[in-house]
Amino acid sequence: MPRTYKFVLILLLGMVGLAGLLRLQLLPPPLARVSADTILNDLEAQESLQEVRQQAAALMSRFVGGEITRHYWGGFTPFMDVLGIELPAEFETKVDVTPEQARLSLRQRQIDERYLAEVRINNNVARGVACRGFGNNAEFRLAGERLLCPEGWFAMIDPSVDGYRNR
Repeated sequence: MPRTYKFVLILLLGMVGLAGLLRLQLLPPPLARVSADTILNDLEAQESLQEVRQQAAALMSRFVGGEITRHYWGGFTPFMDVLGIELPAEFETKVDVTPEQARLSLRQRQIDERYLAEVRINNNVARGVACRGFGNNAEFRLAGERLLCPEGWFAMIDPSVDGYRNR
């Protein structure tokens, strides 16, 4: 009896080894690819989110810088072409401008994450910040001389500006 088990085990291992050498598929293709497809889909979704974040960060950075510059020349503007910004069609956008502040809200249609930028006058000096987060448009807050993101939101940094600073 023990010789039979050894023989069956050796035969089975030999067949698996032979299948590996001949590159034969032991599992049907749909079963073999299920885990690989989900991993690739997750990686693709993460890459897409990173691209959207980079694009939003660049737009927000240009908005904040443009509105600060416009403030020094006489006031904020609701017109993106005046700031030299062309907003992509895949973003839902909303611009709110008052004499004291300018706010840009972006949302990419396929994801839930939102992007907000605000420039506000504080002691006759324009302060601005760009943020990303979830939920409704929350209130920005001042801490000393800095304008900060709403609670639970994260400050965004334009990758091209950040890369320049680190050189």
